[in-house]
This record gives sequence, C-alpha cells and structure tokens, in this order.
Amino acid sequence: MDIGLLGGARATCCFCPTTERDLADGIGPARRLRDAGALLALGSDSHALIDMFEEARAVELDERLATGARGNHSAADLMRAATENGYRCLGWENGGRIAAGCLADLVTVGLDSVRLSGTDHPHTLESVLFAGGAPDVRQVMVDGRFVVRDGKHVSLDVPRELSMAIGP
Repeated sequence: MDIGLLGGARATCCFCPTTERDLADGIGPARRLRDAGALLALGSDSHALIDMFEEARAVELDERLATGARGNHSAADLMRAATENGYRCLGWENGGRIAAGCLADLVTVGLDSVRLSGTDHPHTLESVLFAGGAPDVRQVMVDGRFVVRDGKHVSLDVPRELSMAIGP
C-alpha cells in the first residue's frame, strides 16, 4: 500500500477493525495513513458484531498493541471517523455533523448503564467511545425520522427478522 499517495490525495480510508480482527487480517496502518494526510472512516461489515463504538475504540486499541504507545487517536478524531468521514467516504458531503443543510441523522446514548454510569461531562465523548456499546444507544434518527426509539426499532421486529433470515 502506498501510504504517501493515499495521504497526498487526501483519500478517505475506511477501516472495519472488528472484521480484520475476526479474519486475522492484522492491524491496519491507521495512524500512518492519518499522519500522511489521509482521512479515516469507520465501517462495520462484520457478521459477528455490529457496534460502531467497538469499531472506533478498536482503531486506538489495536494501534496501542502495534506501537506500545497510547494516544494515537483522540476521541474526537475517532468520532469524526465514525460520523463525518464515514459519510464523506460514501460521497455524501452533507452528513455526519450537526449543521444547517445537513442530514438529520442523530443518535442518542444513555449514560446510565454499568459501562457509562458516573460519566462526568468533560469526559463524555471519551467515556462513550472507550466504554460504551451498542446497547447504550437509545434513539436513532435517520433523515429526521426515528428508526430506534427508547432502544427499540420502531418499524422492525428484530428477533422475528433475524429468525426469518436464519431459517428453521
């Protein structure tokens, strides 16, 4: 991989660390790409786990394993990779941030789980990214419409759909 070319082009490189971990494909060069000028985006294509918090935290934690150093990626950078840069990677320039003219795609996270209880305001983002998980998601709004409300899909019976997909 030519990291210099990707960085120089300000390419957006999408990482799916849980998939790479599951397939034993190794740790991607996220920091080297970022340092070269590339943008990082996060995806989730795993058949074993879909949790964007785990994807975000895995970028930093995997890098820690590879380098023996902490603080390779800030919580703000990881959040940007999971939101704004993810949209950008798909060619959607008007998503992933709260601003006039942008898509109304929003997620709320409860801070009352055993993972996040006691989170203090100055460290909320760090707490959510490094300790939170998919079960902490309370609301999901896509293009101004609720898809998940109070932790439950509004128009989809998830257990039924999964059962139908798997079959008898």
